This record gives sequence, C-alpha cells and structure tokens, in this order.
Amino acid sequence: MESSIEELGKLKYSIALEISFQEMKPTYDAVYRELKKTRHNGFRPGKHPKGWLEKRFYSVMQAEAVERVIPEHVENAFKEHSLKPATMPVIKKIEFTRKSPLSATLDFEIAPSLPPLDYSRLKLDRRKIEKVTDKQVSEELEMLLKREESLVSKTGNEVKVELNDCVKINYQGLIDGNEFVGSQNKDVQFIVGGIEYKEFQNVLIGMSPGGEISLETILSDQFGDNKGKKANFNIQLTEIFSVLKPEIDENFLKKFGVESLDELKGKIEKNIQSRKKDELQTGYRMSISKQIPDFYDEFELPEQLVENENKKKIKELEQSFVDKEFSEKEKENKLKEGLENIKKDLRIKFILDSISEHENLIFDENEAAKEFVGLAQMTGQSPDKLFQSQFGREIYQRIIVRKKGDLTLDRVVARVLGDPIHKNTPENKHVHDENCEHNHK
Repeated sequence: MESSIEELGKLKYSIALEISFQEMKPTYDAVYRELKKTRHNGFRPGKHPKGWLEKRFYSVMQAEAVERVIPEHVENAFKEHSLKPATMPVIKKIEFTRKSPLSATLDFEIAPSLPPLDYSRLKLDRRKIEKVTDKQVSEELEMLLKREESLVSKTGNEVKVELNDCVKINYQGLIDGNEFVGSQNKDVQFIVGGIEYKEFQNVLIGMSPGGEISLETILSDQFGDNKGKKANFNIQLTEIFSVLKPEIDENFLKKFGVESLDELKGKIEKNIQSRKKDELQTGYRMSISKQIPDFYDEFELPEQLVENENKKKIKELEQSFVDKEFSEKEKENKLKEGLENIKKDLRIKFILDSISEHENLIFDENEAAKEFVGLAQMTGQSPDKLFQSQFGREIYQRIIVRKKGDLTLDRVVARVLGDPIHKNTPENKHVHDENCEHNHK
C-alpha cells in the first residue's frame, strides 16, 4: 500500500491510498467466487445474464472496501504519517477493477496542536482526608442493616398499625373538589414514622386492615407543586407489615465476605475512607479543570466535528421544544447556548488530550469496558446488544472520554502537588524490562 497526505487548510486533510493489485487480488477473487455461486432470478448458480456478474461485483466489492478494506489500510496510513484524526474519515472517491489496484481518497480533520502545559502556573492547596469517625461507621452499618430488612405481614383479629410498621394503602384526594397530580394511588407502601407521606401517618396509627378514614391535611413535599395546599383524602388501609431487622449472624456476615462484626466495621471504615479520598480527588480535578483553559490561547476547532456535535444537540433540543413550549427567542438562545457549550467542551477535551500526549499517558480501555458492562447489567441489558446500538456506542465513547479526562487530570494534580509520578501502563499489558524472564523475540 502507498499513501500520501494533502493539507486542505484549518485542520482539514486529505489522504490518498493505493492498494496494489497483488494485495487486492485475494479479496477480488473471494468476492467473485461467492457471486458465481449466487442464484439470480431463476438462473442456476453460475448461470447469470450477460454483464450481471461484473455489475454485481462492482457494487459488492465497493461495500467490502468501505466496510473492511479501506478502514484497515487507512489506520495503517495514519500511523505511518503520525496523524490522529479528530473526525471519521469520509470517503470521497473509490476506483478499482478486477484487474487493477484499489485507490481511494478520504477527507478528515485532525486535532489542534497545543503546547505543553506550564504546571507552575496552576494553584492547588493540598487538603487532608478527614479521619473516619465511629459515628460514621455506625451510621453506615445502620444503613446496611436497613437495606437487608424484610417485611412480614401482620395477621390476626386485633392487628393494628403501630409506629415503625410498614403499611400498604390506597388513597384518593381532592383540592377544592378537584383532582390533582398524584391525587390517586394504589398499593402505596411506606414506614409509619418514616419520611414519606407524613400527612397520613398520625391517622393510620391504631387502624386495622380493611379500615377507611377521611382526612383533611396540608400537603407536604410528597405532592410536588401542590405542597402547602389543603386537600381532602379518603384512605383505605389494605395491609400492615412488621419490619424485621436482620440478625448479625454467620450467614449475614458471609454476605459481606467477613467473619466478625469488627471485621465488617473495618471494611465499612475502609469504604468510607475510599469515598472520602475519591471526593477529595474529584475536588482537585474540578479545581484544575477550571484553571487550565485560561492558560491556552484561543485555537481552531475542527469545523466538521463541531458541526456533527451541533447536529446531535439540535436534535436533542428540538425534542425538548416539542415537550415544552418555548418562544422563538428562547429557542434561538438555547440553540446558541448549545453550540457554545459544544465548543467549550471540545476545547477542554483537546487540551486534556494534548496534556495526555505530552505526558505519554496510556489509557486502559478495559476500565471503560468494565463500567459499560456494569451499566448495562444495572439496566437489565446485554452489554453486547447495547454496544451494537448507536445509543450504546455513544455511551461507551462518553465513558472513555470521561475516564481519559480523569486520568489526565490526576496526572496534572500529581504534578502540581509534587506527588510521585508512577509509570502509567495498563494492567493487562506486559512491561518488558531487564528482569523479564521470557524470550522477547
């Protein structure tokens, strides 16, 4: 394969590929063989109308070139010319025959070239991680126990609602004789003495399953925009549950991979400490990310990339215009604001990419893959199927961009604070050095 690059101006480039006939012949032959086996409009395999095979070969081979041949070779050409495209290369021309090389021309944009960051200009105060207190461990343990609670239906002739019971109710409400948002609901469950449906709780205490009661009350936060309004309700109590806390026994401890309560508390303490560390690091990242754009002069952004991102934003905003009424002026302002935010985000992305390149950082994509798989599983989806969708691929790319950004910001934080800089290598990538025992050849 031979390739040449032409600069078109303002981060725009064109790449010309020529893949020799010797390289292309196996692919040409494979496509042609498959076509000869194809049945066409009643003709037996191998028997086709005159000229059909050649026409069909051209269309099938063109699709094969676009999907497989050109992407593979253009990637090698980018490496050869040390270019990193910022946009997906767009094929402008393809030429080939069964007895000639394949040539193609593609247009693309590259990222702007930026100077190294002067870390001495950044300001960051080192802060200490607060010590985990016994109270925090106890509160976390209490929340853990609460998540493991179970409900047991209270039965019998004299069963009544008591404080800390869980109840199931149906209710209908009116404000000035009219229904309102959330005025009716069925099979609502909540704890009497908890934070939900506080306006109902006092009248429920002492009631038995099957009982009904009328209530006039002032609405709480539970009813959103109607908070503070007076409403009349009819409430039917359908069931009462006792809330059973789990016993901290051997089976309970096994769920969390520990053998004793002290070991569980130690694990909780480490988790809290880890969260505090993450929160502190997030604060450092936010401080740095606000500062670094000011240390770079304005620079050109890839026009096509901005346009592509803006099209997505316009589509998103147009949907919001359908869901909610906006004046023409409001729509214009939102579209303008959307474009400015795109440029701002891209500017920060290219700055971070530049810092990463100057620092020779290596991003382990497995970290992004783990998060993507976890997200898919949380939503009950197959990771593979989710990734096959445009939506899934966009989510995956966002995870990569965010994690790459965090990796870069962490390096900047370490530089500014004067922390040790550790060699950055993916966990699954072998580091070859003089201590390595196997044959590198």
